[in-house]
Amino acid sequence: MLASTLKRLTTVNISNTYLKYLSTSENNKELDKLFSNIRIEYRGHDPAVLQSYSSFLLNVCEHLKIDKTPVKKHPYVRWVEWLLRSKFVHKKYKLHYETRTHIREISIKNVTGSTASTFLEYVQRNIPEGVAMKVDYTEITDFPDPIKKLMEKK
Repeated sequence: MLASTLKRLTTVNISNTYLKYLSTSENNKELDKLFSNIRIEYRGHDPAVLQSYSSFLLNVCEHLKIDKTPVKKHPYVRWVEWLLRSKFVHKKYKLHYETRTHIREISIKNVTGSTASTFLEYVQRNIPEGVAMKVDYTEITDFPDPIKKLMEKK
C-alpha cells in the first residue's frame, strides 16, 4: 500500500528521481522520507560559543553537501530581576541579576530522511555546554486519498 501510494507522487509534481530507497533488497523497498526544510534554532548566553557552533554547523553542511541558508542572528532576549540583599534590609540595597539569551537560526533545504537523521545526530552530539537547540522540519508527503480522488475527478 505504501509503495503504491508513493508511486502516485508523480501526479503531484514530485519526480521519483529524488526518492531514495532505504534498503537494497528487492523484497523490502521502503522509500525514504523527504524534507523540504529543516529549521534549527539554537540559543545560549555566550555569543562567542554560538559563533563557534555556527561555523561548526556550516562546515558540517559543507562536508555533507547539504543545501543551507546563512545563519540568522535574532535579537537577544533580556531577563532582568531585582532582589533585596536580605529580607530585612532597606530597599536601596538591591542586587541586579540579568541574563541575555542570544538566538541563532539556520535552515537546511531538500534532504532525505537518512541524511537528516545522520546530520541531526552528529550536530546534537557535538552541541556545546550551555546551548539549547530546537528543530522544526517540513516533510514532503503524498496527498491523502480523498483529496487525490477529488483531483482526479477534475
